[in-house]
Amino acid sequence: MKKSIILSIIACCAAFTSCNMDEMPSTSIPTDESILTVKDCQAFSNMLHAEWRGYVQNAYSMDALVQSGLLTATADYGNTYGYFYRWAFEITDGAFSGCWADNYYIIANANHLIKGGQNILANDAELSENDKAYINHYVGQAYFSRAYAYFELALHYCKNYDPASAGSDYGIPLVTEYAPSSDYSKYPGRSSLKETFDIIVKDLEQASNLVGIQGEAQSAYITLDVVEALKARVYLEMEDYQNAAAAAQGLINSKRYTLISDGDAYKKMWLNDVGTEAIWQFAMSKTETGSNALGSSFMGIVDKLPRPSYLPVKSVLNLYDKENDIRYDAYFTTGLIDRQVGDDIEVTYCSKWPGNPELYEGNSNNVNKLKAFRISEMYLIAAEAYAMLNQEDKASEMLNELKKIRIKGWTETVYNGAALMQEIQDERVRELFAEGNRLFDMKRWKIGMKRSSSDAQRDDYLPALGTDIEKEATDNRWVWPIPKDEMDSNPQLKGQQNPGY
Repeated sequence: MKKSIILSIIACCAAFTSCNMDEMPSTSIPTDESILTVKDCQAFSNMLHAEWRGYVQNAYSMDALVQSGLLTATADYGNTYGYFYRWAFEITDGAFSGCWADNYYIIANANHLIKGGQNILANDAELSENDKAYINHYVGQAYFSRAYAYFELALHYCKNYDPASAGSDYGIPLVTEYAPSSDYSKYPGRSSLKETFDIIVKDLEQASNLVGIQGEAQSAYITLDVVEALKARVYLEMEDYQNAAAAAQGLINSKRYTLISDGDAYKKMWLNDVGTEAIWQFAMSKTETGSNALGSSFMGIVDKLPRPSYLPVKSVLNLYDKENDIRYDAYFTTGLIDRQVGDDIEVTYCSKWPGNPELYEGNSNNVNKLKAFRISEMYLIAAEAYAMLNQEDKASEMLNELKKIRIKGWTETVYNGAALMQEIQDERVRELFAEGNRLFDMKRWKIGMKRSSSDAQRDDYLPALGTDIEKEATDNRWVWPIPKDEMDSNPQLKGQQNPGY
């Protein structure tokens, strides 16, 4: 029998570059050693950060993004992410097992760190107060990581959270002890969605109590502000709008993160990864980088000219005030691109991840320091939460505060009713374009998807299949299937597959 990913996971070794952070040296540890010291806790924390650096905005983000309808594939796309583009994926697709496994690897390492750190605190009477604080800090980061991983699993493999039905809707198999096993009788079945989110919220509260380090702009590690940013996302998904607004507004009011109004400075944030907006931005170097899935899909530089696999649709580009919105020049470039067959052509492609010159030599590798959370998202979360609480003035205020920074000469506008929600949805596209959240936004809003060749920038540069597609909000493929290998190996999952697979 194949082994279930959930309980057969062995904690993986990884290295994490500290850059200028004293508490994060580059290190790796054997997986068969127990956590016995503060340094061991630190090493496992490093692994968690390295795992998140490899996960955030990787290929799974592109899988979800091409499902969302904001892009058209080019004739040169080579079927890259093609099954998701055509909504024709099967349960055996490697993206499903990869996303599932990556998150459970993180959960396994988090569980190991939580248990090991707690054992040291309980049994080492000679620990200094400083060492206790560090261990609690690392354990807090592990609680955050477990919460984040379960949230990612819920977003991908569960229906959107509805408080009225969450107690009976399927959640995710929950594992809170590090106990790798080949005994299939010990593999857990699916929890309810409420139980899944209950543990996410509980873990985030534990993280708030233990992390103990206040955030700062461009922090490369998990801080209290990173915890609050994830809380804002989680509470919004749970329709707990009071807490979502409170978490987001708290980060805004802290003034530790400020929106950038200057166009050149904003472009520099994306090119050189410097600025005042990132709440969590991963440390990278030429030898230790993160994913370039987004940059390579949108630019795919070959020799001198880009060769993108995907282009933004016209309706996305038309959302922007192209003359005055600083995001347009930061996110998009109009120019020649390379074609495999035929003459070079001019299009507008996404250049949001141009590649930080500090992270490559020669041609760009399209790698930038990934920004897991930004303060601008908190304005959008607060706006949506206030709108759902019927506090339309506050929702409009959040939108206007963001817009007046991003759009030169912006005139304050009051939004109400359906127009308010539409503007929130549009502004999330403008601000967060191609950062990997669109599919889950659409699930939360219960809106369908329609992509048409008439919305493509060029009708002579499209693949033969898949561009014209329409999906209702009730389509089962908005929710990814539990991977086939997991279904086959875990008897507790029998009869618990997502509908339609």
